[in-house]
Amino acid sequence: MIREIKETEIKDCVAVIRESFKTVADDLGFTPENAPRFTAFAVDEERLNKQFHEEHRPMFGYFEGEKLIGYYSLATGKTSELNNLAVLPAYRHQGIGGQLLEHSFEKAVEFGGTVMRIGIVEENQVLRKWYEAHGFEHVGAHKWPFLPFTVGMLMKRLVEPKPWNPSESGLYRYETHLHTVEGSACGVTSGREYPAIFKERGYDGIFITDHFFHGNTRPSRELPWPEYVDAYMRGYEEAKAAGDAIGFKVFFGIEENFEGDEYLLYGVDREFLLAHPEIPHWTREEMIIAVHEAGGAVMQAHPFRDRDYIKKIHLYPEDIEGIEGINTANTANDNLAALCYALHFGLMIQAGSDTHFKYAIDHMNAGILYETPITSEQDYAQRLLRREKPKIFLPDELFAGMEGIKIKLPVEIRKNGAWEDLSIDEIEAWVQAAGANFGDAKEQPEGIVRKIVDQL
Repeated sequence: MIREIKETEIKDCVAVIRESFKTVADDLGFTPENAPRFTAFAVDEERLNKQFHEEHRPMFGYFEGEKLIGYYSLATGKTSELNNLAVLPAYRHQGIGGQLLEHSFEKAVEFGGTVMRIGIVEENQVLRKWYEAHGFEHVGAHKWPFLPFTVGMLMKRLVEPKPWNPSESGLYRYETHLHTVEGSACGVTSGREYPAIFKERGYDGIFITDHFFHGNTRPSRELPWPEYVDAYMRGYEEAKAAGDAIGFKVFFGIEENFEGDEYLLYGVDREFLLAHPEIPHWTREEMIIAVHEAGGAVMQAHPFRDRDYIKKIHLYPEDIEGIEGINTANTANDNLAALCYALHFGLMIQAGSDTHFKYAIDHMNAGILYETPITSEQDYAQRLLRREKPKIFLPDELFAGMEGIKIKLPVEIRKNGAWEDLSIDEIEAWVQAAGANFGDAKEQPEGIVRKIVDQL
């Protein structure tokens, strides 16, 4: 029987995970000394309690009577991540792992997932073949210096895209936020694969916005600057060539990071990057000034993103064109908070999907719409600079069942050229003024997202 894990069963879950993964460690020669971060050695009650209480990860176990013999957990979202799927060695080869896997697919869809991903030891070819037999596709591998093995990434589409039926007929549709495997270390799909898929989905163009120097960039930062720029632009250039071949527009953009706050840059190009080898030393302010001097535009991406690696939210309403009000790779909570923030400050918004792999291109994506086609990167930048607001499209399902907005990280805001701490009370006032619910509310007012978007 498969059922949800209770808090009192965390200790049993740790035991099942460690015993199950220990056989993999033994087969591959992993020890606590040479692989301390491997699951068999790294998972403990503290980690699972954090996932249970703070991250609210759904956890499920396979029970024989009262005995726990199998386990998995999910990091939920549009892209769900399967974690620690395990079956005790004495109970293997009885189909229990397959039952847990199928159960995870059902639960991921219940939680709004359309794609499942998992990371495995790349060298474990038996396990890879098992996942592939259950419909997963191997999409890449990455070697981290702190692990004595390569991590292989596999993905499976859980929900087939619904037919596109745009309510705004006659408008031109664009993706504004997209990553390739060539430019972004977290990217999975090659740039050359995207144009045909987006064209089939009814788009008129895409912006490739790979992570730049301070973000999760793919090229080595040790390369000479011209070589770094060449390597960084490879994903865009492959996408552009593929797009040109089928009559589909592909535009260049950049996503740059500072302290977890990231900015999307439009209207700059290779020549701009080559002319500024000092970019690795820029502050936010220096970057914004240089982009504007070049005729480009700046939009802050997912301003309320809450991730483990982010220690503080930095809001930058000054001197930029606006924000990404909808990012479907982030939570409904973070998106609605961003919309309330934009409404309070009168910021222009755009929408995007933050796509990293082809299976995530579906009906849950978001983007922008214009009555006339975008002709170039500079054209879009000039529209933003002139405050020619794009219309946006978004999936209403993203916000289904959303409770009150919660802000867990400390927040700073840029005012008059200096950073100030922002109180939760002030954010709550923005939310309430927008007509949304904050804190312990059980749900949001009906249609609140559309009402705010219409005002913006």
